[in-house]
Amino acid sequence: MDTRRYALLLAAVLAFGSTACAQESTDGTTEAVTEATTEASAGTAQSAAKADATADRAAAQQEKGVATLSDKWTDYELQINDDILKFPMMLPEFEALGWEASDDLTETLEPNTYSMYRFKKGDKTCTAYILNLGMNTMPASDCLLAGLSIDNFDWKLDGADTITLPGGLIRGEATADDILAAYGTPSDTYEGDLYTKYTYETDYNSSVEMKVFKESGKLEDITVENFVAPDDFEAGEVNEEVPAELTAYQKPEALSDDLTAYEIELDGSVYSLPVPVSTLLADGWEINPSETDEYVVARDSGWVGLIKGGQSFHTLAWNGADYATIPENCWIESLEVGGYDLELDGALPGGIRIGMSKDDFLAALQSGNMTYEEEESGDFIYYTYNENAYDQKCEVIVYTKADGQFPQNTVIEVSCRNRYE
Repeated sequence: MDTRRYALLLAAVLAFGSTACAQESTDGTTEAVTEATTEASAGTAQSAAKADATADRAAAQQEKGVATLSDKWTDYELQINDDILKFPMMLPEFEALGWEASDDLTETLEPNTYSMYRFKKGDKTCTAYILNLGMNTMPASDCLLAGLSIDNFDWKLDGADTITLPGGLIRGEATADDILAAYGTPSDTYEGDLYTKYTYETDYNSSVEMKVFKESGKLEDITVENFVAPDDFEAGEVNEEVPAELTAYQKPEALSDDLTAYEIELDGSVYSLPVPVSTLLADGWEINPSETDEYVVARDSGWVGLIKGGQSFHTLAWNGADYATIPENCWIESLEVGGYDLELDGALPGGIRIGMSKDDFLAALQSGNMTYEEEESGDFIYYTYNENAYDQKCEVIVYTKADGQFPQNTVIEVSCRNRYE
């Protein structure tokens, strides 16, 4: 099963990154017991209420329905026999038409991700694009059906079903000329050995793809997908509950001597990374509302701005929870101090700190048998070490000249990054 994440674009609608069609990439004492029972009951009631709301919305959409198939491909509709589908739609709408999932719909999807699931109806099989446009992690069963892919491998052209696209293009009957006459010039045309694929799209993940096979000269494979939130879509609510992982965070008392430790000293306080935003707030930093997102969706990053005295910085904060929450409940994975921006004292493990000479810095690395990469650009030398990946590393910047603020060949900035796991 293929699960994918794509970037959220802040516009009038939501559109998302990459995809491929199915065929081509194929929770001792009596008090504690009572409390646990109460929480379990509340959770059951909440799940039931959510299921009822989903079913009610699906029923309402099915009631208003789609009377006739549109003539415009940009409406992202598909007719299967007498059933007209308009994407995206609620998954219960599709299931009410007799389709059953061959894959496990209890699998959860993070916000801004989709997966492809196979559905069967009798001896017919198609691939469904299940999309989570909400702000919380949800089971696939509660997400949107954003499109379908039908191909001649899983759904043979035996004449038993009529599948029609807007404009009257019928699978197994329409030709390339019919497609071009109905839809005009394609957004893209792919000439393969076995087929020609015509793609019409309004955005990267809102498209209609049709394959006309050369042997038959007919339209055989169809993919319709529309990753745009419906007008009445409800993304969910923000939960301000503090994740257990944050309360378990232990702040170091001092920097380690181990050069491989992902720690950093910022204005006299030592942090192991990633560090909760709330830990910095407890050390006197304050949220800068103008540079901070109102909330961060589940398993994603958002911006947080922090200010202390006359010093400030903004950085990305990662929400490791399965629910949308406020930035105070998120993790900062990267901190940098010094240079010409955050003019505060800073240091890294092993005695590396702002103001030390380049020679002393390199001697510290050598004494710890630490390898490093060096890149010189203009008046600066950039050192990277303790790097396990792009998001796990320590960096030091050395200024090679003197400007009145920094002496020549001096460490002027230190930074550390360690991803949330």
